[in-house]
Amino acid sequence: MTEFKNNLLQLARQLGLDEAEFAAVGIHTWPSIMRRIETTFFIQYNSTSPYSWSWDNLKKPYCQLPFANGQAYKVLPSLVEESEKVWFVACDTKFWLFEGTVQAIERLLDEHYAFEYYLVSKKYAWLLCETDHDVLLGAGNMITKMRTLLSPTTN
Repeated sequence: MTEFKNNLLQLARQLGLDEAEFAAVGIHTWPSIMRRIETTFFIQYNSTSPYSWSWDNLKKPYCQLPFANGQAYKVLPSLVEESEKVWFVACDTKFWLFEGTVQAIERLLDEHYAFEYYLVSKKYAWLLCETDHDVLLGAGNMITKMRTLLSPTTN
């Protein structure tokens, strides 16, 4: 079950990324981080239902941009400072929490097969998600930056 997580970590090392650039979040730390991401960005329908980590349960407002062939990760550096450390939630049959720089995460995504993922500001100010439908979603203060990509200014 941890094969996906280990593959990402192994790929990071093969790419020469050290743990300061990309690392798994420890077992004692990740539950509180994931809970904070959930309460900040996802809808809980009632007090007895859990939050649903599905992009279609993002709280509104959010912005969306379609991309061909799972290439949304290529615009990450235009949205987030490449050296900024972020939370990275990688999804296969489970959610895996990592932390790393946007530059390192972009390199990993370029070398790995496509999967759904979330990038979240460590201040919980924004969230980005590339869905399995080749759409980049942005929430929080990422909306303004994404709208700039939608309608760049012309001189």
